[in-house]
Amino acid sequence: MAKDYYSILGVPRKADEKEIKSAYRKLARKYHPDVNPNDKTAEAKFKEVSEAYEILGDSEKRALYDQYGENWEAAKNFQGGHFQGGDFGDFRVGGGGGFEQIFEQFFGGRTGGGGFRVQDLDAAQPRDVTQTVELSLEEIDAGTTRTLTYQTMDAQMTRGNISSVPTTKRVEVKIPAGIQDGKKLRVPGKGAAGANGKAGDLYVQVKWAKHPQFQESGDQLEVEVPVSFVTAALGGEIRVPTLRSRLAMKIPAGTQSGQTFRLSGQGIARLGGQRSDLLAKIKITVPKTLSAEQRAHLEALAALENAG
Repeated sequence: MAKDYYSILGVPRKADEKEIKSAYRKLARKYHPDVNPNDKTAEAKFKEVSEAYEILGDSEKRALYDQYGENWEAAKNFQGGHFQGGDFGDFRVGGGGGFEQIFEQFFGGRTGGGGFRVQDLDAAQPRDVTQTVELSLEEIDAGTTRTLTYQTMDAQMTRGNISSVPTTKRVEVKIPAGIQDGKKLRVPGKGAAGANGKAGDLYVQVKWAKHPQFQESGDQLEVEVPVSFVTAALGGEIRVPTLRSRLAMKIPAGTQSGQTFRLSGQGIARLGGQRSDLLAKIKITVPKTLSAEQRAHLEALAALENAG
């Protein structure tokens, strides 16, 4: 079904430029990905609203859309001279008959000698491409750059025939520190090309890889820290790993296994420069083997406890 860009923006067909811009801004704020993180429905709606404004917000594109509907871009290419001065299937563009007559035949569903059909128009349009990259938490924390190599099927038109040509693209993508899991980055013009030479966009979806040591805990990171039962009982200083280094932290006497301590600003980076907190979860460890001296001290401690 053809898209009705006026309905998408919620404006009448006679709306002026100011009304269209106002409607777009209101909807863009409502469905913006930053306002609706990880909401696929809102993301799709934002993209649809942006597409509608791209057409209706441009007087030339809007005029073509009003006249030819979903085929406005092909009409623009036709008028722009992409097919003038040569054979186009059974049509001799540049000869008699006038543009309107040829265009009516062209979009009337008839097939020229080159085999072009109106239903081929969708395949001839620029298309977006999505690539997924999996990043370690260290890469998320510091930001990184990835070079992506991928293949697209670009549309190509020759004498009225539309064909798909495999094209290999290589793009370097800068990924900012603190990007959320599942977030998409847009790289304009690096998608699949349409028959008009324009290309869609590349969307790079970021996926956080599982870490062997750190786990996500809401907005924070959590790490398990092994502590000897002696240090836990007497209190003392322990070393807590972070994504960047190891920090010294004091724990009180009588610390229990499973007890959690919060280290402010020592978690993972967030967009904007700040970092989340790190939750250090204590795991009390017991030695598997004891020296004779250690055993003697523990037996003495056990005797004192039993006596009490």
